[in-house]
Amino acid sequence: MTAAATGLRTLLRHKDRVLKGLAAVLWLVIVILSLLPGSERPHTGYSGNLEHFVAYLGTGAMTAFAFPAASLLRLALPFCLASGLFEIAQTVIPGRSPGVDNWMASSLGALVGIIAVRTVARPLLMRCLRRET
Repeated sequence: MTAAATGLRTLLRHKDRVLKGLAAVLWLVIVILSLLPGSERPHTGYSGNLEHFVAYLGTGAMTAFAFPAASLLRLALPFCLASGLFEIAQTVIPGRSPGVDNWMASSLGALVGIIAVRTVARPLLMRCLRRET
């Protein structure tokens, strides 16, 4: 067994705590970035919709890894609701402008991340782990 496989197996023994912790950190990052005034929020130079899509895609993927037994609805609905609430909250945050397009980009990003983990990433990971044994 390779050193990488050994390290991966060690991580997998503690995976529930690690993955849930990482998912919680990513959710917290989204909350903070969504509620910061516009002048304090970091900008990548890309469109806001792309920023939303990518941030939610990563967080959705990590959340799907952390909660493998949860249904698609139970994973995706909190993202859809939270992103909508963040957009509404931005009506009173200086320098922020809410948009339905941002809400849609966020929700779609989370959904794509969740589906990608369910249909591609997790099956590939499991296949690789079976080969190493």
